[in-house]
Amino acid sequence: MYDSLAASPEFSVAGAAVIGKRTSSDAPLPCSRLVVLARWAAITDQRRDVLDLARSDVERILRGDLTDWSELGGSAQPIRVWLPASQTAAIAAAFNLPRSALAAETLPDDEIADRVASTPGGFALIEPERLRLGVLALTVDGHDPYRDPARLSPLRIVRWVRAPVSAGADLPLDAAPAFDPAGMLVTGELIPVRCTNHVLNALDDYHAMFDGVRRAVRAADIAVAALESPLTERGGPTPCVETVILQGSPRVVPALAAAGLDVILTIGNHMLDCWGACGGVEALYETLERLRSAGIAAAGAGENLSAARAPAVLSIPTAHGPVRFAFLGYDYIAPWYHATDEKPGIAPLDAENVREDIAAALSIADHVIVGANWGVEYTSNPIAFQRDIAAVAVEAGATFLFGNHPHWVQAVEHFDDALVAYSFGNFIFDQDWSVQTTQGMLMELGFTADRLIGYRIRPVAIRAHSSQLPWRYRPDFVHPAAEGRPILTRIWNAQDRLPAR
Repeated sequence: MYDSLAASPEFSVAGAAVIGKRTSSDAPLPCSRLVVLARWAAITDQRRDVLDLARSDVERILRGDLTDWSELGGSAQPIRVWLPASQTAAIAAAFNLPRSALAAETLPDDEIADRVASTPGGFALIEPERLRLGVLALTVDGHDPYRDPARLSPLRIVRWVRAPVSAGADLPLDAAPAFDPAGMLVTGELIPVRCTNHVLNALDDYHAMFDGVRRAVRAADIAVAALESPLTERGGPTPCVETVILQGSPRVVPALAAAGLDVILTIGNHMLDCWGACGGVEALYETLERLRSAGIAAAGAGENLSAARAPAVLSIPTAHGPVRFAFLGYDYIAPWYHATDEKPGIAPLDAENVREDIAAALSIADHVIVGANWGVEYTSNPIAFQRDIAAVAVEAGATFLFGNHPHWVQAVEHFDDALVAYSFGNFIFDQDWSVQTTQGMLMELGFTADRLIGYRIRPVAIRAHSSQLPWRYRPDFVHPAAEGRPILTRIWNAQDRLPAR
């Protein structure tokens, strides 16, 4: 069937570049409807340092014209290609290739993901329903399988059907099942204080801190960050001096909203700091109110323990209905700032709180996302306490737990149906005194209502951005196989050092 479609004047394999959810440049013909017959995601092994492809790259891989990842800008590794047996004819037709021209082995559909996950350099096209932890879904022409509807994939086979079009009938008719995930982006430590604030104030542009990453943050369905310190006009922000009393400017808040951040976990061990003549509780309250007034959900701190432990709940509409997320946040580092039944502060990180709160959140959400301020500064290896709490959270039903405080990236750990990222490193901060503290990561994740379908790590470096006012406090994406390679290597080496459970 697919070979005959390839020769039909009504057959098309044109794809649109997609940045953001439900964006398409497909141009329907008069009196026609677009039928999506099949669509695929391109995958490789989780540790690959090539993250983005063009459709032409995929075709060249399938033809055997590209045989090593170094030809795509990655680290040297032979490309080994597999295709699912039930999909091979359709894939050949989608690329206008005879099956004999495909430089690929075929495997049963349900074996492909496992084979790619266990093979460095492996590559395959699979139906997006088969995405799972352990394989890395690549973007193709900007389309992200973790975020964008599968019907918009550039890797697809479609047909224009000529027929009268009634009102509202210009939407695609998918012969292939619909697949429409919810995409999330998570950053590292958000600490726009001290010298970072000094420069932003001198620029008179607090939005500048996001110039290197804004497009990716805004493209996510939900963007999440953990805040280290209050953002208040009380007492004035911490100046550019050596101090561990950290207070930021309220001008940061509208910049967070404009950049596309949707959830802020107020769990840093400086959340009740106050530089000038002010009280930490008032600084915390003002921060929470400013975030909420800006339309940003907050979790992890409040006027008492119950409020601090309450989740922020957000819902993302998809073709299959809403995907509901509950966000919880906790701190382990600063018990003097922890909330009690009578005292404002941050939710304390302990096993009982985590277990109870996740169980309660699962009654109102499909996925519970947990943020933790924990660990030992300036180390790559999570300590036993972090791993113990991670196990408690996963056992209780959390889908994803991410940590901060070490200021370095740390290991990522896979569970059967959950993920833990122990530390993201710095995102916005002025710690320019070591290479590791100027490095971090953003993580892009995909969810259906039922499960986490995968994640992608994008390394970032905090660097200068202006010849007039040089500074090293703004994150920029770095190439994962060049400047970003040491960041990824640190993560994977720490993962390899994790003791077996």
